[in-house]
Amino acid sequence: MGEAVALDLASPIEGGRAAGATSFVVLSWNVWVGQGRLLEVVERLEAGELGVPGHLPAVLLIQEAFRRDESIPERANRFAPRELVTRVRPRQDIVEVGRRLGWNLRYVPSMRNGAERSDRGNAILSPLPLGPATAIELPLILQRRVAVAAGVTIAGHQIRLVSAHLDPRGPVGYKWLGAAGRGLQMAHLLAELEDPTVMLGADLNLGRGRAERAWRLLAESGFEPGVPPKLPAWRHTYHSLPRLVIDYILMRNRAGAIGSSAITRVDEDPSDRGPNVFGSDHHPLVARVDLAT
Repeated sequence: MGEAVALDLASPIEGGRAAGATSFVVLSWNVWVGQGRLLEVVERLEAGELGVPGHLPAVLLIQEAFRRDESIPERANRFAPRELVTRVRPRQDIVEVGRRLGWNLRYVPSMRNGAERSDRGNAILSPLPLGPATAIELPLILQRRVAVAAGVTIAGHQIRLVSAHLDPRGPVGYKWLGAAGRGLQMAHLLAELEDPTVMLGADLNLGRGRAERAWRLLAESGFEPGVPPKLPAWRHTYHSLPRLVIDYILMRNRAGAIGSSAITRVDEDPSDRGPNVFGSDHHPLVARVDLAT
């Protein structure tokens, strides 16, 4: 894999104004190894077309972000995952997206894309000033997974931002260990997150839903979804088969910094048709977060 990336491209003046806002937007999305049309989604977000006001400062928590640069070794080792479609399908490089937007970026790679000189991982992207990133390597179950966390201060409140992606299954031949592995990964992640106010955007891959240990650990650690406790209006966030709710925006609000929040699923087609959603096999989730004043 290549090196982690930290870019601070946003204007300090505009970033300072955004940090003084009392509301902000969180968009969490698995972009399917960069196939999701992230620039288009951000354009629609800023135009107010995703159900939240376009003028609010935004935080993007991205999973399966794609990156290609010279820091990635030319040759892969024999443990690199197989990835063939990167050669035939267009990808949006997360670093180039950050440069195009002029936003601040924290990107940490998790794994290489096969023999291709590129990698994928988790990213945080925002016009808000971001603190140093923390890479949280999760226990190895099937593939290497590294969550990324960074701090941000909005309206005087310190908030920890986290983008994470758990394994979908267990080792080959032991797929039933997937839920147990996700429990181990979640326990490790939560042990690294002691901040009272946390916004977590994640593809949790909860194949067994909220009956899994990973979900119970989240609840015990004070994390709540910004939707009613019952299932939301949507029945899936993974757009391919089998259609499952596996993507979440979750928050811990021990300091009372968050006054209210509401999450919606973003659909490219109003009737939820089509082979993908803005190029990805996952729906983006968008949350409006109103801070306590």
